[in-house]
Amino acid sequence: MFSSLSRKLVAAGLMIAAIGDVWALTPADGAPQLSLYIPGSQSNDPAFGFMINSTTPTNALCLDNPTTTGAGTTTHVYFHTAGAASAAVNDNYSAIYCNTDDTKIPGLTGGTGAHHTTRLWISRRRLGASFVGLDAVANGTLLTYLKDPTTAVCSAFNGSYASGGATFQWNYSCTTATPGIAATAATSDVTPDVFHGVDNVTPGKADIDAATLDNKYALGGHIIGTPVTLKLRNALQYAQIQNGSLPGSCTVGNETPACVPNLSKESLVSLFSGQIADWSTFKVKVGGVDKTLPEIVHDGVVAAVPGLSDPLDTTVHICRRENGAGQQVALLASVMQSPCLGTSSPSLAQPGGFADVQYATSLGAVEKCLGDYNDGTNGWFGTTNPAPFPNPPATSVPHGNQWAISIQTTERNASRSANYRFIKINGALPTGEQVFLGHYPLVGEYAISWKNSVSGNQDSALNALVAYSSLPSTIASRNGTLSNHSWGQAGYIALSANGHTPPDTWNPANPVTPFTRSLFGTPDACAIPVVNPNYGTVELR
Repeated sequence: MFSSLSRKLVAAGLMIAAIGDVWALTPADGAPQLSLYIPGSQSNDPAFGFMINSTTPTNALCLDNPTTTGAGTTTHVYFHTAGAASAAVNDNYSAIYCNTDDTKIPGLTGGTGAHHTTRLWISRRRLGASFVGLDAVANGTLLTYLKDPTTAVCSAFNGSYASGGATFQWNYSCTTATPGIAATAATSDVTPDVFHGVDNVTPGKADIDAATLDNKYALGGHIIGTPVTLKLRNALQYAQIQNGSLPGSCTVGNETPACVPNLSKESLVSLFSGQIADWSTFKVKVGGVDKTLPEIVHDGVVAAVPGLSDPLDTTVHICRRENGAGQQVALLASVMQSPCLGTSSPSLAQPGGFADVQYATSLGAVEKCLGDYNDGTNGWFGTTNPAPFPNPPATSVPHGNQWAISIQTTERNASRSANYRFIKINGALPTGEQVFLGHYPLVGEYAISWKNSVSGNQDSALNALVAYSSLPSTIASRNGTLSNHSWGQAGYIALSANGHTPPDTWNPANPVTPFTRSLFGTPDACAIPVVNPNYGTVELR
């Protein structure tokens, strides 16, 4: 016979069991009721709810945030592993499995309960570049993904993966990626209208016809940088201190805003197009005497200036991205005006010229490429690139203490753990403030695109994602430690073209640019940004 206490204990046990069902959405809970397969750029990944540095900066669609232990939440993060469960990474495939409902996705149907609670699977593919994702949606190319939590053969494992000066946490390790899956939508570092022409299209693939994409939304401005090897940064810094371009109070190695060296937009165009193939092209006047950059650095070496060393050679080394990589496409459109000017646009340098041009086919590969040129390590030398891009040089090729330049998101290396640094362009730092003022030019409007052939619930989910991702508050939440450099806050900026009012003067809590590339209502990566006439305000500074 049950006592009153026994009944209470049983009731409590049933309640705990019920709570366990609510707070433990796992592969055993059944197949997803709504799946989104989204290849392309990582630029909008935080909005999906992934953990960064053990926190969830933003979360568009899931009812709960994931946790590092996997407990106390319906949301879990899945990473792919090619080996042990502890070796999972998000470089190629990742996913989120969570509950959602119509409070997160207006218009959601089906599911259970008054708010249509639905099991949602968001499968991300970062393998390849922005073009690969857009090609999957625009041209119907089938790709490989983590299909669902069962087919992906996932096991519970709470881990942390370090990359780019940040850590990314996951709860399940998955061993199996499934080919032949159609994309639901694609993310890109730049709007799809500019993915045409040789430099912006994977060899052997067709151009992206943006007109075939029924839904195209610029979500925000992605601030992209031009990183240089640490020893090149030091060389530029020393030369510009000597000629008075930087304050005399600066010293080699100083990481403060005033002491960041600069290259002009025209110099960058000349470097990335291969027109400048030797660092001796850059001249420095000191004490009325003209010297080359390597010569002025040698003078500093003789004077035993800390942080300086003579380079192994004076060749320009370029760690370029593969054709169609979104951040490189942003450089082409915003700085080189390619393919915007047609045959008048300079082309990106290719291997085989006077400059040493090499392919680094991922964000991580860029870091390793710059690191190897700086340090003489073999993180990238001796590896292989995906076809059809040529492989990096063999480890037997002499390298180290060489001056290299590349393209990279400013969400990396804020910790300065890698031996490269970002530089100014035309005297402007790659910060949200300098973009707001109209000074910094290298900004891509990251986007999401899809066709009307998706299901009604998929369309509702994608529209909810767009609305949430483009909010100034969402973008401000993203601009945290991941992109908070010693010289200022980089990362992302919200768009006034999305109906958000820019502040009269810079406000990092409301980071909305007063400039627009959508003057005629449609995002245009080739357009020169102008003040948005709907607001008509710009800070004079």
